Amino acid sequence: MLTNLVEYLRPSRLRSATALRRFVSGEASYLAQRATYEFSRNTLAWYGQHAFADREFNDRFRVCRWEGYAGLVEVFCVLVRARLGRAPEGAELDAAMVAAAASMLGEYETPGHRAGWDDVIASLRARLALLSPDAPPAPAALGAEVADRIIPALPVQSSNRKEDREVLGNAFGFGTIAFNDRLAARLDAPALAADLLRQAG
Repeated sequence: MLTNLVEYLRPSRLRSATALRRFVSGEASYLAQRATYEFSRNTLAWYGQHAFADREFNDRFRVCRWEGYAGLVEVFCVLVRARLGRAPEGAELDAAMVAAAASMLGEYETPGHRAGWDDVIASLRARLALLSPDAPPAPAALGAEVADRIIPALPVQSSNRKEDREVLGNAFGFGTIAFNDRLAARLDAPALAADLLRQAG
């Protein structure tokens, strides 16, 4: 119990691929759940207590959470890779980061609305190929993109689609900024890069 308290108050540094996967997956899962739930609850107001008891509503809500999770895994991996910086083994680090994302997405049974996550992996691979140390990615913009991904899957929307996009964009954007701050505080970039390359080799 004391160990868990110390880890909560002073979380360990991210030095291994295993620790990175646990961190990214946990953060993505939490933000996807929180943002979609709060948006749905606030949009439905009093009627939410009935909606969340409806099977069809919950089926759509699960799709929304899955798509949010996948989108966040992708953009969080972009932010991690950007912090690893330049290296002679840059292509190998890109491949290792893609493998880490595939491992996170493959850790769970593929949800029923999908045949797999190939499109997410391909998108991440393309993003990493375009990363430039002279133009680091903007966390808020990356997070806001996830809103566009999940809007078609939302189980409920208001009559003001523009405001819906703004609310969700802010939720995912601010959440991604917070993730990036926690990443900066915990990341041991040289150790992590070495472990990613070791596991890839």
